[in-house]
Amino acid sequence: MNTPPANPGGVAPPDGYTTDTGQMSGAGRNIGDAAEDAKGDVEDTQPTELTDQEFGKKHTQWQADYASGIEQLGQGATAMCDNLVAFAGQIGGAGQSYSTTDTGAANTVTAPAGGQ
Repeated sequence: MNTPPANPGGVAPPDGYTTDTGQMSGAGRNIGDAAEDAKGDVEDTQPTELTDQEFGKKHTQWQADYASGIEQLGQGATAMCDNLVAFAGQIGGAGQSYSTTDTGAANTVTAPAGGQ
């Protein structure tokens, strides 16, 4: 008797988890839209509009470090948004792949056997 191994490997979905092409495509669009919206906001964070004179006489020596930090934060946030947009595209692509595989499986299951 052939029994499947107790742990076939890989990652199994949590109990009760289901998805379909529409859900995956929708999730991809939602992530992509949110990242695009956030990207517009984070681009406005750099460069700093605060000059060294506005920063205050006691803090003038730190203005360059502050401005550099703001630029790094902006670049990091922009990169995060770009990565989320790419991730959203991958989810959408996975949804398409899921749909193709699902359709193929459905055809295999419903096809008549050997012309009977």
